[in-house]
Amino acid sequence: MLQGREYLVGNALTGADIQLSFVLEAAKSFRLLSELPNLTAYLDRLHARPAYQRALERGGPYKMGR
Repeated sequence: MLQGREYLVGNALTGADIQLSFVLEAAKSFRLLSELPNLTAYLDRLHARPAYQRALERGGPYKMGR
């Protein structure tokens, strides 16, 4: 679904992207994205957004519990 697309719904970030980001963070922490290059690239795009970077500066990285 993400091949050739920047975001889930069209070409702009939406609430759907924000909601899915948590699920992908969890999947990444359990090493479940290694064979899913489109989802990995998508999560990387979300991480590269200036607002995400500002959130990290303010609150620090989210650490998924195991």
